[in-house]
Amino acid sequence: MHLYLFLVVIVSLSCGSLPSADVEIMRAIGATCAMVLGWVLLCHVGARVCAKQVQAEMLDPMVGAQILEKQLAAFRWLGLGVVVLCLGGFGLARFLDQAPILENSILLQAMILLAPGLAITIGTWSAENRYGVHLGYTESGIWNHLHSLWQSFRSGMAWLVAPVMILLAMTDLVSRLPLGEQAAAWLTGAVIVVFIPLGLPWMIRYLFKTSALPQQQAKWIDQLLSSVGLSRTPAVRWDTDGRAFNAMVAGFVPPLRTLLISDRLLDELPREQIAMVVLHEAAHLRRRHVPMRMLAILPAWGVGAIVTRIAGEASWALAAGSVVGILMTMLILRIVAYRTEFDADIHACRMAEEIAGEIDGVPATYEHAADALSTALMRVTFDQPATRKATWLHPGVAERVDWMRRHREAPMISNTSAGTIANPA
Repeated sequence: MHLYLFLVVIVSLSCGSLPSADVEIMRAIGATCAMVLGWVLLCHVGARVCAKQVQAEMLDPMVGAQILEKQLAAFRWLGLGVVVLCLGGFGLARFLDQAPILENSILLQAMILLAPGLAITIGTWSAENRYGVHLGYTESGIWNHLHSLWQSFRSGMAWLVAPVMILLAMTDLVSRLPLGEQAAAWLTGAVIVVFIPLGLPWMIRYLFKTSALPQQQAKWIDQLLSSVGLSRTPAVRWDTDGRAFNAMVAGFVPPLRTLLISDRLLDELPREQIAMVVLHEAAHLRRRHVPMRMLAILPAWGVGAIVTRIAGEASWALAAGSVVGILMTMLILRIVAYRTEFDADIHACRMAEEIAGEIDGVPATYEHAADALSTALMRVTFDQPATRKATWLHPGVAERVDWMRRHREAPMISNTSAGTIANPA
C-alpha cells in the first residue's frame, strides 16, 4: 500500500469529523471545483512542458521521465493540503450532517469527502498519460485515455476505496432496518467482522484483472504451497500488461484466499526465484501476518478514542482523536510491517531448505534460498531503482538482503497472511 493512497483516503474521510458550521453550500462547491481544476491543470502544464523539453532534445528522455515523476509526486503530496483546504477551509465537509439528502447517508457523505482527493489523484494520472501521448509512448484518443485512468485506479486506489464504500453502504442499509440503536450497532459490527475476512478477499481478486495459470505452472505452484501446509490457496496470473513485478495474497481464510502473481514476474524470473517469491507470500500466511497487521491498528484508534473522550464536549474533540488515530496508525503499521517483512524473508528461506527435496526448482540450502530471494528482489526493482529504498510498509532491498544473511543461523521457529515482494507499480 502506497502511503499517499492510504493518506488521501483516511485524511479525506477523517475531515468528516470536523465540527459543523454554517456554510454557503454553492460557494463551498464552487471554490472546491475551482481549486481542484486549477491543481489538475498545473499537473498537465508541468507534464506538457517536460514533454516539450524532451522533444526539443533539451532533456534526455530518461531524465525527463524522472523529472516528471518527481513533479507529479510533489503535486500529489501537496494535494493533501489542497484536500484539507477544500474540505475544512472552504467548508465542503462541514455541512454534510445538515444537508437534507446527505445527513441520513454516511455513504453519500463519504463520496463527497473523497471527491477532491480522488480528482487530484486521477488528475496526476491523466497528466502522466498525456506526457506519454506527447512523446509517442502511448496511443492517443479519449478511450485509451479513459482506459489508462481506469487501470491506474483499479490497480491502486480501488482496493482501498471500494471496500470502504461497500461497508458504508451496508451500514446505511442496517440503519434503515427497524432495529434499536444497540441492535443496529451489533449488526453493523457483525457485518464488518464477516466482510473483512470473507468478502474483502473475493472483491480484491475481482478488482484486479486475473487469469488462470498454465496447467503445468499451476500444478507446480500448487505443489509448492501444499508442501508448506497451504493446500487450499489457489494461485492466479495477475494481468498488469507487463507493468508490475509483484505478488500478493488476497485474504487469509482458506479456501477464500488467493495468491496473485503478476504476469511480468512469472514471465521474466527463473523458476527458483519464482519459488522464493511464492514462499515469501506463503510465509506471510504461515506466520499470520495479515491478522497481526489488522489487529495492530486497534490500539492506535483506541488512543484516538481516548483523546476524544478527554477533550469532552469541545467542538474539536472528534477531529483531534482522528488526527491522533491517523498518526498512531502510521507509526504502528510501519513498525509491524517492517518486522513482518523481515520475518517472511527469513521464514521463506527456511521453508525452502525444508522442502527442497520434494519440489523441483526450490533452492536446497538457506544460503542458496537467500541468494535467490535477494536476486529476485534486485530484479523486480531493476528498472525502478527508487523502489529499492525503504518506504512506509517495506524496508529497503539492501536491508532485507542483509537481514536474511545475518539471520541464517537463527533457530527454526514453527508457527503459521499477505504481503508483497515489491512495492506496487
